[in-house]
Amino acid sequence: MPHEWRILEQGPEELSDLDLLSSILARSSRRCGPEEIAARVLSMGLPALRRASAGELLTIEGLRQRDAARVLAALELGRRVAQAAAPRRERLLQPGDMAAILAPRLAHLLHEEFWAILLTARLEPVRMLPIARGGLTQCSVLPREAFAPAVLHRVPRVAFAHNHPSGDAQPSADDLRLCAALDQAGRTLGIEVVDHLVLADGAFHSARQGPGLLPRVAAAA
Repeated sequence: MPHEWRILEQGPEELSDLDLLSSILARSSRRCGPEEIAARVLSMGLPALRRASAGELLTIEGLRQRDAARVLAALELGRRVAQAAAPRRERLLQPGDMAAILAPRLAHLLHEEFWAILLTARLEPVRMLPIARGGLTQCSVLPREAFAPAVLHRVPRVAFAHNHPSGDAQPSADDLRLCAALDQAGRTLGIEVVDHLVLADGAFHSARQGPGLLPRVAAAA
């Protein structure tokens, strides 16, 4: 299996140092295969490679300028990633916090949409995305559809939300049944369902804390 496919399917952590470097040198010299040249590069040792200059790399037999540049670029990118500070993400601790960020997308719509908010263990939003789109009074969603993004992104928590074009944020009987089904599915999958929100024009309903009012700016967006 080519190194590129192994990286995509198994993850780069499953490859050896030789395989990783060979994937960068995939089109190296006609006289030497990428594995042979990668072995020569690695013979200097990883600590020395981390500090290697262009001149030092170009003294290695068979290593072309283009491949030396790729190695230097990969090393520099790795350094920058290691030193980069993770951005601070606002925690969504209350139902109103989640309602406020979704209301501009949903509260004004004339059809129902069902959305998921993927969350970290600290209730930081990872991604917000639509799951399904319905009509004026209904939006059909299956648990496997609702949880697919959470499973894909491996998040421990998720919140769900949909809008009521009627302007009434009170959950319907169908909403309550869906809420129960999603709670059960979450327990089975080991993904905590933080809340189920119903959004309407100027108001929202939280399955966990009951009714609430949307911020005026969000409701008008």
